[in-house]
Amino acid sequence: MISSLGTASDLSMARPAKRIRKRLFVPKLLFWPVIAFALVSQSAYAVGGFWDTSLEVVSFLLLLAGAMGRVWTSAYISGRKNTELVTDGPYSLTRNPLYFFSFLAYIGAGLAFEKITVAAAFAVLFVLTHWTTIAAEERKLRERYGEQFDHYARRVPRFIPRLQALELPEYVTYNAAVFNRAVLDCSLIMLCFVLGVVIKYAQHAGILPVLLTNVP
Repeated sequence: MISSLGTASDLSMARPAKRIRKRLFVPKLLFWPVIAFALVSQSAYAVGGFWDTSLEVVSFLLLLAGAMGRVWTSAYISGRKNTELVTDGPYSLTRNPLYFFSFLAYIGAGLAFEKITVAAAFAVLFVLTHWTTIAAEERKLRERYGEQFDHYARRVPRFIPRLQALELPEYVTYNAAVFNRAVLDCSLIMLCFVLGVVIKYAQHAGILPVLLTNVP
């Protein structure tokens, strides 16, 4: 059982985590112009048509996969992150499952606006704003775990999952408070789909202004 009391190791890991969050926050401001563009532009696809429906379905599935994947990953990392190198469950498929599932959610969020251009912009911005952080986190893990991490990195890809490599332990111990917060955060991901649908119908009803039309 992992104690809920903070240790010196926890504090030393918490400081880099705060720096990483700050490093992620500033570049994420780049997303606001893209969101503004999505709000004032109208999709080229007819409401209820094949492409309109297809984009809605793909958006929903990607957001669901992103949310459920992050919940799954949180079950393995909560309570273990600062005490051991986690290599099982989703971490046996990719070294950065939280970022991978977030990437799916970003694309799904872009498609929720039913514009492939917005989804592509979200994907590019995700890479630009997260890839350096992924590299920085891996450097810290290599410094802390040495050859253990090098061995892990040689057999597990950095980002794109290798599905046939899945390893499932018999038991997983996790911190309930941390996991519950993660579940709440992940549940908010699905609100992107609702927001996209509301914006679409608000535009067609004339409630929201449309400055650009026929945006693919």
